[in-house]
Amino acid sequence: MTIVWDQLIVENTLLAGIIVGSIYLEQWGHKRSQIKEEKESTNRIIMFIIDDLQKRLGFIEETYQYKDFKPFFTDMWDAIVLAGKHALLPFELFQSLQRTYSWMKYYNTELDSGKPVDEKVLVDLLEDVRNSIYRSLNKLNETKGNKSPLEGVQRVNILAKTKIDPSSTSVATRIIENNFRLNES
Repeated sequence: MTIVWDQLIVENTLLAGIIVGSIYLEQWGHKRSQIKEEKESTNRIIMFIIDDLQKRLGFIEETYQYKDFKPFFTDMWDAIVLAGKHALLPFELFQSLQRTYSWMKYYNTELDSGKPVDEKVLVDLLEDVRNSIYRSLNKLNETKGNKSPLEGVQRVNILAKTKIDPSSTSVATRIIENNFRLNES
């Protein structure tokens, strides 16, 4: 019995090609489904964030209307960060959203500090939160190409609201100065 080396080499080469090809196709299909799943997750997260920020704008309007200062709930943003889903967002968008929610937490801290806080300071903080929300919504609009995250929200001249006046002190500086004056007396 003679071995036909040429036939054996061809058959083994074809078998190896089939095996490598099937592994490649399986990995390609898995990677493709994973990318699709990440895109869907990102879109759901962005839709959630847009909805959440729009509700926060409504909350701010109610606060102005009734002069009833209540804390913001930021537990959903915390859940996104703790679940690690923030990594799906572009860095610039994540940074903008983190600043926005940090402003909300800062407002909550001032509200819950137990010390009497001047209403003007709270109003100024709410204005800073609102400006930050507008910046984040604009960033969401730029990043994702959504139709309009500000749709249905009373739009005030956003560009005028987000400009920083270098001659005025920041809200944080005024609060610190206010607390320093209270502690001195």
